[in-house]
Amino acid sequence: MVLKKSSVCPSSGCVPEATFPLTFFDVLWIHAHPVERIFFYPLPQHYCTTDFMNSIVPSLTSSLSLTLHHFYPLAGKLRHSDLNSSTDFEIHYKHGDSVSLTVAESHADFQLLSSNHAQPFNDVYTLVPVPDKFSDDSKPLLSLQVTFFPNSGISIAIALHHAACDGLNFMHFFKSWALAYRSEGSVPLFHPPPMFDRSLVNDPHGCHSIFLQDLLSFPAEEAPGSSKLAVWDDAVCATFLLSLEHIQSLKKIFSTKSRENKTPSSFAVACAYAWVCYVKTRDYSIKERAYFLFAVDCRGKLKPPVPAAFFGNCIGPGFIEEDVERLIGEDGFVVACKAIGRTIEACKDDILKDVQEWTKKINTFVGTGKSLTTAGSPNFRVYDVDFGWGRPSKVQVTSIQKTGAICLAEGKQGQGIEIGFVRTKAIIDEFSSVFYNGLELLHSA
Repeated sequence: MVLKKSSVCPSSGCVPEATFPLTFFDVLWIHAHPVERIFFYPLPQHYCTTDFMNSIVPSLTSSLSLTLHHFYPLAGKLRHSDLNSSTDFEIHYKHGDSVSLTVAESHADFQLLSSNHAQPFNDVYTLVPVPDKFSDDSKPLLSLQVTFFPNSGISIAIALHHAACDGLNFMHFFKSWALAYRSEGSVPLFHPPPMFDRSLVNDPHGCHSIFLQDLLSFPAEEAPGSSKLAVWDDAVCATFLLSLEHIQSLKKIFSTKSRENKTPSSFAVACAYAWVCYVKTRDYSIKERAYFLFAVDCRGKLKPPVPAAFFGNCIGPGFIEEDVERLIGEDGFVVACKAIGRTIEACKDDILKDVQEWTKKINTFVGTGKSLTTAGSPNFRVYDVDFGWGRPSKVQVTSIQKTGAICLAEGKQGQGIEIGFVRTKAIIDEFSSVFYNGLELLHSA
């Protein structure tokens, strides 16, 4: 039940009208479905609805306004850079622009919704904000919803247009909001302050115009980053955990069977294990190829490097393909881990080697129907976001239902890696069986 809807502007001060051209990294996400993420927080004490509305909501609103003062482009809109043309886009902020904040109440089971157990996706999705609709020429960048569960907890959900920034940037904003809330009205120090200068991203291959041309050649629903999958009525969401012990065991198996001296990263191990489990649950022919895409942080890999505080997108795709027959074989995990490791190393050498082909290659990979992609990252440290109520008990990404991706995050206690998954119940059940049976074999080995 919606209790209140408001528009939150950046706090008063010198926030000038500004226009930000898109970098070639931003252009990749013009047609993307909003990134949706829910943070669940158990409350350390009992609150009634009146307490929530009179105490927590005003503090969340005022601290959000203070934070938006530093991250003001998020209050702006994505629009065509020339109102008479549909060939380029920009982010525009003017005085009075705001972020939509919905306050709601739910009497659903907070403990169940914030658990890792498989549950109906639609029950969780009611907590996600619906972005305001403007027009095809003007789209909001950020919408928020705070939902109160009486005597149980609070969820804070976001819907973010990916053209505004990548996940690392957004977590900078979200952690700053939490800090502002904990500071009880004082303006906290933001380290490092976000940098909005788009000239920090060099485009040596002229990819801005190439990507725009590629994107405009696809229907919006088929463009890279857009929704490719049907929305299932019987979708369920579940989270699978690879503990630190599991990851160490998988690394040991890799070292033993691969005979390579270099130990793979925890990220590579988690992706390889999830990919192999997924391929085993699908009805792929052994003569087919399977595809895997993951996001690569390009900030330190560009020439010159982009500062960590740059606020925008700076991620590229890592492409992997392998024979289904090898992935489902006895050493499938090792095969997958080697392939992912090779791509990670290649990205370190020259992340822009095939940059002019990114949009076409993404579309080709996804178009096969045999690909698995990733969202999120354990490096985001989503479980570190504390508004003063303690660490979140659960962080759920719901937008993966549209993209078919798996979502990666660090484990709740800072150890291991969580893998979020949304599919039909039949697929989730089969994936769960393969996933946990594989871990049982690790334990008994």
